[in-house]
Amino acid sequence: MTQWFQLHSGMKIVGADNAPVGEVQEAEGGARLRLTGTDGAAHYLPLSMADAVQGEVIRLNCAASEAIAHFDTELPAGEDTT
Repeated sequence: MTQWFQLHSGMKIVGADNAPVGEVQEAEGGARLRLTGTDGAAHYLPLSMADAVQGEVIRLNCAASEAIAHFDTELPAGEDTT
């Protein structure tokens, strides 16, 4: 499992199919990744979707299209960011 402290701003995010998803802005509270998607907008993904860190690349446990379908544009209500 990928830990939030392994992640940092600027890392590339790709799906299990190696297609681009975006770039990390930061890990939010150890539960979410805040990222800039390939569309240029800010999004959130659950950290649980991160399968592995390979150098400066985070590989997800699903295809890029599935990850993009799960994008949140705001941090879910009540979720801790500390």
